Amino acid sequence: MTDFDLHIHGKHSGGVSPEMEIPIIAEEAEKKGLDIVGTGDILNPKWLRHVKEETVEKNGYLKHGDIKFLPTTEVEDENRIHHLIIFPKLETVEKAYQDFQELSDDIRREGRPRIKADGEKIVEIAKKHDCLIGPCHAFTPYTAIYGKKDSLKECYGNQVENLDFLELGLSADSKMASKISAHKDLIFLSNSDAHSPWPHRLGREFNRAELEEESFEGLKKLFEEKAGELNLNVGLDPREGKYHCSACNSCHQKYSVKEAKDFDWSCQECSETIKKGVKDRVNELSDREPGYRVDYLHLPPLAKIIQYTVGHASPTTKTVQKRYKALNEEFGAEIDILVEKDIQQLAQVDREVAESIRKFRNDEIVMIPGGGGEYGERIILEDNKEKEKVMEKKKDEINCCYRN
Repeated sequence: MTDFDLHIHGKHSGGVSPEMEIPIIAEEAEKKGLDIVGTGDILNPKWLRHVKEETVEKNGYLKHGDIKFLPTTEVEDENRIHHLIIFPKLETVEKAYQDFQELSDDIRREGRPRIKADGEKIVEIAKKHDCLIGPCHAFTPYTAIYGKKDSLKECYGNQVENLDFLELGLSADSKMASKISAHKDLIFLSNSDAHSPWPHRLGREFNRAELEEESFEGLKKLFEEKAGELNLNVGLDPREGKYHCSACNSCHQKYSVKEAKDFDWSCQECSETIKKGVKDRVNELSDREPGYRVDYLHLPPLAKIIQYTVGHASPTTKTVQKRYKALNEEFGAEIDILVEKDIQQLAQVDREVAESIRKFRNDEIVMIPGGGGEYGERIILEDNKEKEKVMEKKKDEINCCYRN
């Protein structure tokens, strides 16, 4: 089995930690339990130089220590839609750079370059260089395909058949995305879009697959259904996202889509604008019942689970990190702890955290969905009776409805 995260950013992108460098990423990826990581930002000349200095290029992948990297980048098109490109090798990156450079004013300085072309043209260039390509975080309201367009065809035109995958992003899971029939032949990826290298960011969403080989070619065969098999998507619960429910951008009051339409998308509490949520956008575009997909596990990173368990404001407090380290030293990689390890074994080191992991695995957490720019809230309760009380008390929030 191979666990991989193909969408991260290097230190030259805006808002990214200066510690996003290959040696640190590789060290933290090993701690996380990832086997393959995308380099991110590979079209940026400074980052490309850093990647060359810090990795050894093999047949179909780059390597630093025990971690394999694939050259990747995110680009923004003229409509502010983001696309993820995976390159076969570094030589290809340099050739593709020449084509993209002609269409970009910021490619030399920005990690995520803006390309003065539409999605169709970007796919055309990517395929000219034998790359793999698909839409990034497809349902994010502001910089994604379904925030701007109503269909893949509208974005990619005649190149729509050349898409290789669809990245779900933090706003959606496979059940939501499979309600759109145009996705039926696309593999769904769950990637982290990490802006820092620490395990509560890197690999916070990842994919598990059986690959014929851990290389670009192995990934290509997986996407083409020629060899290999996707076994699992793991990521955050979409309800945790800032725009899951339709809600006011200012006071975050939630509304059903019917209520929002009745109120002409004007908040009844403060008169500011109601922002349509991802849940309602998916339902608007839906043309089928959810299709079969591999399991999607809603699992936050281990440090976040510890944070929720102890009631701290951050996953980086000394207490959280001490308990994380104890589990990591005893059981190894974080992904194994989250997905594989027996709860009774984990409880021998940390009973409280083990019980929280069990509840997340079994979907026994109460989730108050986010909306209007406010993240969702997770509530870990002692028993089902307490859970029922909370769900009754907060049923309007949970169901994204207006409370008079």
